[in-house]
Amino acid sequence: MAQTIRSTCPRDCYDGCGILVHLEEGKQPRVVGDPEHPVSRGRLCGKCGVAYNGVWQDQQHRLTRPLKRSGPKGSGQYQVISWQEALAEIAKRWQGIIAEHGAEAILNCNYTGTLGLLGSAFPLRLLNQLGVSQVNYGTICNTAGNLAWTLMFGGAYVGFDPRTAKDSSCILVWGANPSHSAPHMHAHWLQESPGKVLVVDPVRTETADVADLHLQLRPGTDAALAFSILHCLERDGAFDSEFIDAYVLGADEIRADLERATPAWGEIQTGVPAADIERAARYYGAGPALLWAGQALQRQPQGGNIMRAVGLLPALTGNVGKPGAGFFYVNDTHGIAGVDHDYVSGETLGPETPQTVGALDLADSLADPDRFKSFLVWNTNPLASCSDQLALREACRREDLFTVVLECFQTDTANYADIMLPAASFFGSGRYCWQLYEPDRWCPE
Repeated sequence: MAQTIRSTCPRDCYDGCGILVHLEEGKQPRVVGDPEHPVSRGRLCGKCGVAYNGVWQDQQHRLTRPLKRSGPKGSGQYQVISWQEALAEIAKRWQGIIAEHGAEAILNCNYTGTLGLLGSAFPLRLLNQLGVSQVNYGTICNTAGNLAWTLMFGGAYVGFDPRTAKDSSCILVWGANPSHSAPHMHAHWLQESPGKVLVVDPVRTETADVADLHLQLRPGTDAALAFSILHCLERDGAFDSEFIDAYVLGADEIRADLERATPAWGEIQTGVPAADIERAARYYGAGPALLWAGQALQRQPQGGNIMRAVGLLPALTGNVGKPGAGFFYVNDTHGIAGVDHDYVSGETLGPETPQTVGALDLADSLADPDRFKSFLVWNTNPLASCSDQLALREACRREDLFTVVLECFQTDTANYADIMLPAASFFGSGRYCWQLYEPDRWCPE
């Protein structure tokens, strides 16, 4: 009997593509794009189209049974053990650590390897109940931007509807590269938009290459460019005085700085020709205009203040709350999907102020034998994505650091685990799971 299951790709990119999983007895499941999805329109990106029909269904690459380390940490040498043995070992070690050092001596590290609303949150119920320490992984990713726009706008997680691009006279993409990180949005609303597309990026990306105007500034000069564009907007009467009087606080405090930020000054500071700064202001000031601020924008010194400077564009021109206008940084889909994320993750079960570690401090924190006795990693791969790699790998070699990794594949981080548990993929459950793996190999005995 054939069956089709509708789902959503959980990769951490902007498109959130719709997918269809075709199941037919005796055949390998086939994963394709959902033609009814408004963004991807029936296509998957090359990465996911190949992977979901390939390595994700390959039993030679997927982890399917619990493993226990049999060689030095980092060697990738393991032996198969039963689920009972694996879970009993973890429970015994954690009970001993909690009794002697407290639950805060266990450090949990998880992030956005996949964004399934249940799979990415439900394990936190146990960890919050125990009261373990947490890695604030967002500090390596987008926290500065979140805090900056929360200060400005009260939140940073609600973006515009990309379908309103048809109503916009200008789309300003600042520090993002949709051609690679949101290929379907790039194809279907950036390139099809009737308005002007502006890109601010030090690199001549494919997105910049097809834009109407590429402002190729020197790295780190984004705030200066924003102020110079704002200078032109105010000079040319593009500020929305009624909107500012009604909704904006502190506008008068920056007017002197804007007055000094002439296009000529902007060219000296940023390397962008003054004529291009003028053009950008004309395009954006014509309105309505959309601003897409990418996460790369805040991954630099003074990243928070740079986000605040760029956020002044919609605030002072009134490009808020109308078709074709708005701003976008990071979307939060939990409320949209009707899932109470705080309940699923057990936010109220743990201590009111749990101990946290910034991702940039992870290597130093794990290297301290008096601070952490156990390291739990799931839904992320810090030994590939975190900073200070050599020091981090050295810290993870500690024999007294009991390390547990839940993974679909044997990653860099998994090679340092004492116990490795196989994780289900976002669509690796139910009938689909049983078609891929025999139940006695996948499920606890």
